[in-house]
Amino acid sequence: MQDRNPRSTFGVDLNEYTTEVNFRTLATGVDFLYLRASGSATGTFREDRKFVDFARESRNYGIPVGAYHYAVPSYNVLTADSQCDNFIDTLQRGFGNKNYGDLFPVIDVEAPLDPQIDTDTLLNWVDRFRKRFEKKTRRRLMLYTGLFFIQLYNDFRRSDGTYPLSNMPLWIAMYRSVPGNPPVPPNIGGWRRWRIWQYSESQIVNGVGNPVDANWGPDNLELVLQPKQVSGLNVTKDNEYIFVTWNKNRDIDLLGYNIFVDNYWVGTVDKDDTSFKIPLNTIYKPKNRELTISIEAFDYDGETSQIRSKYKIIG
Repeated sequence: MQDRNPRSTFGVDLNEYTTEVNFRTLATGVDFLYLRASGSATGTFREDRKFVDFARESRNYGIPVGAYHYAVPSYNVLTADSQCDNFIDTLQRGFGNKNYGDLFPVIDVEAPLDPQIDTDTLLNWVDRFRKRFEKKTRRRLMLYTGLFFIQLYNDFRRSDGTYPLSNMPLWIAMYRSVPGNPPVPPNIGGWRRWRIWQYSESQIVNGVGNPVDANWGPDNLELVLQPKQVSGLNVTKDNEYIFVTWNKNRDIDLLGYNIFVDNYWVGTVDKDDTSFKIPLNTIYKPKNRELTISIEAFDYDGETSQIRSKYKIIG
């Protein structure tokens, strides 16, 4: 995988055991924050006692912030459903209704509940959690795990030879201080690039009272953020068409836009497009009914704008 470089962003992750957190000071020294939202090593779901306060303070000081769930896979796949649903609820308590954080939400997988759990079961559990989370939230889920843990579980390769998790954005833990570790994370588990590399578990950072986990992020945070809300939306019509125009988004990983009428999808266009034409005869509507035209941007990860831009027009 890649090494860090002078443009790599820097962030730390915090939990209820982090002491003397000064967000005003942190905001001058970090590019992003990750917070533990929930989870425990016992497999019993519980919310991190400082998550809601930390989430609020991160936003108050304008620090891009995300959150993770410390997951404990087991042979009982139904626990993936319950942990997922509780994580979704917890995120909204910290960030707001239908808001799951600025950065990718994360599932942290570094220990199974059942000591002898096999690789297929572990991977299937995580994949089930991931698919449920993404379907319910329309957010991509990032995976946090350690180099050693991937190695311990057969390179995260299923018995059929596939790597079911390798299309998830990866946050990998590999500490440079550990003897025998390579200088940079190697290609492993089907991954060839990391989005975030946790390189230390004992970093001293201004604004925190105890050593913390430290991370290198991508050169541009847009690679771990949702696309920006589309600006400049304008809608006009004649007797045959609705004409939709907007300003081009500048997200570096932009892929395109989805257009909706009354929340029903009507078209997808390329990242360089700034207009779309909707034939009126394709829209079922009583005459002179108000229509809501909306648009969202989406990126190469499938992440969409948190807020769809909307414009109301009489059809």
